[in-house]
Amino acid sequence: MIRSTILMLAAALPLAGTAGYAVAAPSASEPAVGATDPAITPPMAPPTDTNPVASAVRTKLNGLPTDGSAQELKERAVLSDFYAARRDAPMWLSEAGLTEKGAALGAEILEADNWGLNAKDFDLPSIPPAAQLDSETIGKADVEISLALLKYARYARGGRITEPSILLNSNLDRKPQLLDPELVIVGAANAADPAAYVRGLHPQHPQFQKLRQALLGNKGKPLARKILANMEEWRWMADLGEVHIMANVPEFMVYLVKDGARIHTERIVVGETGKQTSIFTRNLKTIVFKPMWRVPDSIKAYELQPNLRRGGSMFREHDLDLETKDGKQLDYRSIDWNTANILDYEVVQHNGPKNVMGVVKFTFPSQHTIFMHDTIDKWMFAQGVRTLSHGCLRLRNPMKMAEVVLAEDKGWDAAKVQTMMRQGGDNNEVVLEKKIPMHLVYFTAWVDDDGKLKTFNDIYGHEKRIALAIEGKWEQIDIGRDHLAPVQGGPGASEFSPGPQARQQRRQKQPSTIVDMVGSALGGGF
Repeated sequence: MIRSTILMLAAALPLAGTAGYAVAAPSASEPAVGATDPAITPPMAPPTDTNPVASAVRTKLNGLPTDGSAQELKERAVLSDFYAARRDAPMWLSEAGLTEKGAALGAEILEADNWGLNAKDFDLPSIPPAAQLDSETIGKADVEISLALLKYARYARGGRITEPSILLNSNLDRKPQLLDPELVIVGAANAADPAAYVRGLHPQHPQFQKLRQALLGNKGKPLARKILANMEEWRWMADLGEVHIMANVPEFMVYLVKDGARIHTERIVVGETGKQTSIFTRNLKTIVFKPMWRVPDSIKAYELQPNLRRGGSMFREHDLDLETKDGKQLDYRSIDWNTANILDYEVVQHNGPKNVMGVVKFTFPSQHTIFMHDTIDKWMFAQGVRTLSHGCLRLRNPMKMAEVVLAEDKGWDAAKVQTMMRQGGDNNEVVLEKKIPMHLVYFTAWVDDDGKLKTFNDIYGHEKRIALAIEGKWEQIDIGRDHLAPVQGGPGASEFSPGPQARQQRRQKQPSTIVDMVGSALGGGF
């Protein structure tokens, strides 16, 4: 069997330790090929070489399945071209059996479990003793080892779950960070140490490596399942950025990070379980002082429309204005809300003491319409579990975050930022010049600098979904509703009630003023 053959040969080879895992690894800056990429290069014409081993290689390649994902089809086409360019000569075997490179490669693939993968997924072939090898076996097995390598590379970069937003939950707006299979096969063929090359296929994020060490220390324990799910999420993360913001939703914390070090830390409030904060990355675009709030469709349809049919008290209590789509102001009392549809109008809340955005907001535009912003409901930050908003991130000390971000982006000091807030007009936007990624992440396991593993509750169930997918239990995954589906408004719209957890937390802190009422009346605000 290849396991015993590979391990015996590998034991005699100078395999690299983990310190050299990144040798000859594909660059993370190389163009990634998505799992649904339709661009598949047609294979080269097969060579006319009559060598029996080469013929066996070509027969195996020609017999590969023609169905599968776009990425699988691309991998097969790349292999066909790669072998054709070398006249279908085998790469990992010879008549004497596995080559040194072939043994090292296979031995590393068999260690997949130590990297959060499953070695059984890669279908390495059985290799008989050299005396029993024939041309057909050599050619067939060589292609199978190459296929195992490309599949390993795909899985190392998150390809087990090709479309998290479709297969798991619409709020998981992440994609595997796949490498071009041509770069992988050429890189492995040219690597002085294929084992080190294979280790370099995994994410290079320091936290991924720390979680891997935690996995090795918790094998066979229930905690390993949580660690595996978090490692999988890191396979979906691209370059974080020299300066970036990371909001870890299950931890209810946000960090400004520079050169790998956290230079500012703050508490946040995140979305209720029924109105989740989506998980995605976009670049920070603006910081807005004294922001206006444009009420999203979900709140308009499920909360304001029913209230308008009862007289529109929320408009009076929260200083809301009704406008046409082109900005003309209207009197909400002049419209029959039993027949009119709130989604045909805009509802805005201008800057003031009741504004749910507070004095500053941070924008990173996406289809999820989520911001990070101030709040007038400061009581929320005293709660242990802070799932209290409609999806946006509420920040305990937003002016401090603005000061730190603008110091990095524009070199402004704190006094300059405070002046911009006090003296500028309403909805005063400061456009950022530098690329500062805003990462909304869902890590329920995190290894601190001192090596201590911290864990957080799986508040939205994403950890469970990822774990079930890794285990192949797709039928047990509760995908949930599509939060991007069009909002249904009009006379039939129903109230959108907060979840039981949010209701219980709000009872612990009953609003005592009209300002406090904003968060409660709008289901926690946005």
